[in-house]
Amino acid sequence: MKNFRQFIKDRRGATAITFALLLVPLLGFAGLAVDYSRASNERSRLQNAADAAALAAASVFTGSNKSTAEAKARAFLQANLGLKAEDINVNFNTANQKVTISLGGQTNTLFMHVLNKDNMPISVNATALAPLKPTTAKITIDKVTGYWFKKVSIIVVRNGTEVVVGTIKYTATDHNLYNGRGGGKTDPDINTPVTFDLGDYTKLYLKMEIKNDGCDIGYKNDSSGRYVNCVATNSSSYAKYNSTLRTDDPNTVNHLFVDGVQLPAGSKPPLDDLMNCDNATHSHAWEDGGGWADQDFFYKINAACKSVDGENVRLTH
Repeated sequence: MKNFRQFIKDRRGATAITFALLLVPLLGFAGLAVDYSRASNERSRLQNAADAAALAAASVFTGSNKSTAEAKARAFLQANLGLKAEDINVNFNTANQKVTISLGGQTNTLFMHVLNKDNMPISVNATALAPLKPTTAKITIDKVTGYWFKKVSIIVVRNGTEVVVGTIKYTATDHNLYNGRGGGKTDPDINTPVTFDLGDYTKLYLKMEIKNDGCDIGYKNDSSGRYVNCVATNSSSYAKYNSTLRTDDPNTVNHLFVDGVQLPAGSKPPLDDLMNCDNATHSHAWEDGGGWADQDFFYKINAACKSVDGENVRLTH
C-alpha cells in the first residue's frame, strides 16, 4: 500500500511528458522566428532589386517606349537576382511619367513544416519618377482667322539667353473671309506638319505676337479695301508689334487654350501643360484680343520627349 501511494505521488516522468507535448508548438514558434527572419532578408533583397530596376527603367523612359524601359528593368533584375529572377513574378507599368515594378515570390521555410507551412509569400513594389522634357515639337496648323497678323513662337532659354526655335505665322489677306472674321495665309501651310528641334534648355514658353494691320514687321497694309496688301516699309510705325502674349506672363497666359481649356489668368503653367509627354496629340488655340468664346489661331502639337539625362530620376515609393 505504501509503495502504491509513492507511485501515485511520483512526478519524475511528468516533465518528459509535458516537454513532449510542448515540443511541437515550441519548435513552431522558434521556426516562425527563424523563417520570418529569412523571409525578411529575402524581402529586403527583392526590394533592393526592384528599386534598382525601377530607377534603371525610369532613366531611359520617354513616355512612349514602355517596352524599352521594361527590358532595361528586367536586365537589372537578372543582374541583381541571378537565377532567382526566373522564379519571380514581375509586373511592369508606366503612367504619368512614372514606372512601377511589382515583384512577387516566395521563400521556403526550414522549421515551419511542423505547422504545415512549407513556404512564405513575399511581394514588393517600387515606383520611380522619370521627369521628361520635350525635345522636339511637331506642329500642324488647323485654322487661323482674324484681321490681324499673328506669329506664334516657341522660345527656349539656354545659358540665360532666350532662343527662338520655331515660329508659325499668319498674314491676313481678306477681311471678309470666314463669315466676316477675316482670312489669310499661313507659314507653314495649313495641315502641313513641321517639327522643331528644341535642343537643350532650362526654360520653355510660348509667345504670340500681333500686328493690327494684318502684316508682319517691316510691312504695312497698302489697301483700304476688303483685301490686305502687304508692302515693305521703313517707317518706324510698322517696326513693332502692337501686342505680345506669353505663357510665362501671368497677365497674358489666359490667351491660350489647351485642349479646349483656358489657362488660368495669373498663373505660370508648368511645361507639361504646354507640351505633354504622353505621346498624344493636343490642341492649342490662341485668342488674339479677348473674345474668349471664339479663338483665332488653332494648331495641333505633339511632343517627343526624353528623360532629363537621369539627373532627376528618383524613387517615389
